[in-house]
Amino acid sequence: MKKIKVVNLRRTVPISVTGTVCALHCKHCNAHYLEHMMAINKTNIPQPTKSLLISGGSTKDGRVPVLEHMDKIRELKAKGYRLNFHVGLIDEKEAFEISRVADAISFDFVGDDETIKYVYNLDKKVSDYIRTFEVLKKFSDNVYPHITVGLNCGKITHEYKSIDILSKYAQKKVVFIVFIPTVGTQFENCPTPLLEDVKSVFAYAREKFDCDLNLGCMYPKGKDRDEIAMAAVDANFNVITQPSKKVVEYLKKEGYAIEYSDECCVL
Repeated sequence: MKKIKVVNLRRTVPISVTGTVCALHCKHCNAHYLEHMMAINKTNIPQPTKSLLISGGSTKDGRVPVLEHMDKIRELKAKGYRLNFHVGLIDEKEAFEISRVADAISFDFVGDDETIKYVYNLDKKVSDYIRTFEVLKKFSDNVYPHITVGLNCGKITHEYKSIDILSKYAQKKVVFIVFIPTVGTQFENCPTPLLEDVKSVFAYAREKFDCDLNLGCMYPKGKDRDEIAMAAVDANFNVITQPSKKVVEYLKKEGYAIEYSDECCVL
């Protein structure tokens, strides 16, 4: 029997270590998604929460300043919450400290220099992303790279390169998300990636990775959402996050054994 995990996010709360502030003003986000997170200095965690996504805005060098808040983070860990860290470009000291309390580490990987500079307004290279990924892997077995399909204004620019690079490493899970044109950003009028491009990237990933593949929570809504979720199913992804009832009904009809989860897809 075919198996698949369906994630309905209800028990993970996103926490921002920078509030709504981000120095990069990336063209696809512009700090918009920080507005929906709970500031770490105002945490009144709603129950029954099981886990926390520790994230936030970046400094000008692409770093999410987690270490400055480790005392508070350790307090949250001591209360029994599982922690998924969404980190930027970090060094060995930060990777080590995070690995001591992290149940999962999520890292956005970009495999093209021009895309890094243009989208993130960041003077870094693919080699900087590889270095950070290797440092994280050095201290933790639970590092899960994320690849955004259509990151550069809905176009395919870095995706295949990212897959090629990451496929050289042993992976437990790789997470794919899909670009969402977001109001208030420089990319708000960009199209969502073509469905055929999404399908092609997903199929290539399944060919290259011998590990679990997850469709994460960030992908467009409406009709596009169902089509993207079905593309992931067709590519034999292992986890689908926040699918519509229509997609779940399809999985049941097709005889999938569905495992349900209510936390971040990497937990």
